[in-house]
Amino acid sequence: MRLGLMGGTFDPIHIAHLAVAEEAREALGLEKIVFVPAAMPPHKVDRPVSEPQHRRAMVELAIADNPAFEASRIELDRTAERRGRRRGR
Repeated sequence: MRLGLMGGTFDPIHIAHLAVAEEAREALGLEKIVFVPAAMPPHKVDRPVSEPQHRRAMVELAIADNPAFEASRIELDRTAERRGRRRGR
């Protein structure tokens, strides 16, 4: 299966994200585009960013009507796992 990955803060996700993803999918012959919300965007540490679970929910709602789009929790889960290790869990 040919996959494309689309990472970003998605705060909020908007029509341009969806249009670029669909254009890439068609141009490159991809079967799926996986949206990967960034847990802690390193380039936005000096400004407020919505909670990761809210940005993930926005992505899920935005892509719901396109069967070629899906969302991944990998960045959100990896960050939570790292926090747990630092706390000795």
